[in-house]
Order: sequence, then structure tokens, then C-alpha cells
Amino acid sequence: MPVTSREAPQTGKLIKATRNVFLVDINHRIVSCSIRGKLAGASGDKNFSLKVGDDVKARLISEEEGVIEEVLPRRSQLSRAVEGKAYREHLIATNIDQILIIMSARRPAFKSGLLDRYLVIAQKNRLNAVICINKIDLADPEEFEEYASWYPRLGYPLFFTSALRREGIDKIKSILQNKVSVLVGHSGVGKSLLLQRIEPGLDLKISSISDKTRKGRHTTTHVQLFPLSFGGYIIDTPGVRELGLWDIYRDELKDYFVEFQTFGEDCQFNNCRHIKEPGCAVKAAVGEGKIFAERYQNYKNIFNDLRAASYEMIRRR
Repeated sequence: MPVTSREAPQTGKLIKATRNVFLVDINHRIVSCSIRGKLAGASGDKNFSLKVGDDVKARLISEEEGVIEEVLPRRSQLSRAVEGKAYREHLIATNIDQILIIMSARRPAFKSGLLDRYLVIAQKNRLNAVICINKIDLADPEEFEEYASWYPRLGYPLFFTSALRREGIDKIKSILQNKVSVLVGHSGVGKSLLLQRIEPGLDLKISSISDKTRKGRHTTTHVQLFPLSFGGYIIDTPGVRELGLWDIYRDELKDYFVEFQTFGEDCQFNNCRHIKEPGCAVKAAVGEGKIFAERYQNYKNIFNDLRAASYEMIRRR
């Protein structure tokens, strides 16, 4: 039966966005859509643009084509600072349930500092985070026992996988089922191959490691959302060499390290930043082994990389 423009618009999810074409999943059917001119101003934001993960209402004009007429309210989003440019926001994806952080045991080497940056972003965006250490076939799992002990205690489940050997895939699938998940991770950690193991049939380019730089080559060039056959969606993101922390400032960084909350109440100063202040209960907890020392060092490194917000600079003069 042919589709007529009189039919009511249907709700779908934006799975891919290019300059002029938007692919929308409507009842498990992929429809190529355009947008109405008035859509850009619908939210009152002159810089508004559609993002992968957006829930939209589209009116079908044929079996394979439609027009997006409305963007439904976003319940969550993931942003980072634009790389190599002035400090401004890059909205990556919307309506996310959780972040699946892909690290690698080797090639490239595991870096807890990068992991903690991702976790800060998850906390900032109020998203659940799951840690996956891939390429465990290249290392001894005992090397990661300390991480496997500390991070789950903080509420971050941690799993080991080998996409190459197909190990740990079922556990990851159970985590992703019926949720909208975004994959993040440095280039070369094996995101694309892991995705293919999770959802066979996906046509993804597999990266290799540069022998010269020992860093991964970029294979994903744009954000894309993939429907999962076992329920849910997964969003693949381009690998990033430098992770920009958007809208996060020094005074609030401590709020995104969940283990600081309990001990911070006993600090001598209410506005203690847990760096150089005397009577700091967080630093005392680190010394007593109650806070993971390596993670606290990562906190200090991130703190030093962040800029102070204008209100902080005024207050501390």
C-alpha cells in the first residue's frame, strides 16, 4: 500500500546524520529523511542541529523516504571539547543510557589516566559507565588485578575481552541488551572488531596500529548508531587522540570522583579541592590505602590540565 503525506508522523531514532541526509530507524525499518526548514529553530537554539540518538517524529512520503518534522526532548547527551580549536562544545550523541569504555591491555598500552578522563565525562553527563579491557590475549590478566578490584567498588563494572579470540563477548552483549550504549575509546583499542563480534554482519573497517607512532589509525570518521539484533542500540564514535573535557572546571572536578564524596565531608575546609589544602581527609584516605593512589594521581593530573572558570578566578583573588 503506497504511503501518503496525510499519514500521521511516526516516532523513530536517528541512527546516522550527514550534511543533507538523515537515516531514521522507524519500527526496525531504515528510512532516509530530510528536514523541514523550520526544524532548526524549533528549540529556540540558533545553533541547534540533529544528533545521532535523537528521537524524532517523521512523516513518510514513500516506503523508503520521509521528512523529519519534530525532535523530541533529549533525556541525556554526551559532549566533549572540540580538539585543537577554541574551547567550545562538541555534542557527540544524545539519549544515551550508558558509556562502554573500551581500553586495551596492549597496542596501545593501557592508561588509567585516560580511563579516568572518560569516567569524569560519564559522571559529568550523569551516565552509567562500564569498563572493558580488550586485547587481554596480549597480556597477563594478573597485571590488571588492582584495577579489577578498585573500579567495581566505585560502581564501574569491569570486564576483560579478547575480540580476536572471541572471549568475553557474551558478557558484553548482556550489558548492552535493550539499552542505548555509546562506545568510547582511543583509536586502535579494537572497538570496530569488538562491534563485529557483538553484532556479526556489521560492515566496519578494522584499524591497525601504526608501527611508527604505536597509536591506532582512525577508522570511524563519524558517529553512527547501530540497532542490535538482541535489543538496544550501540553508538560508535570516532577514536580521539586527545580527549577534551567540556564544561568541567577545577572547583567541580572533585564531584566527579565518586570515592571523594564520603571522605571529603571530613576535610578541614568546605571548599577543599584535595590538592594542597591542609587537613584534607581525601589525601589522608589515599595515604591509608582507602582511595586508589593511582586514581588520585590521575585526579591531580586532570586538575592541572583544566582551566579555572571565571567565577573561580574572581573568588580566589
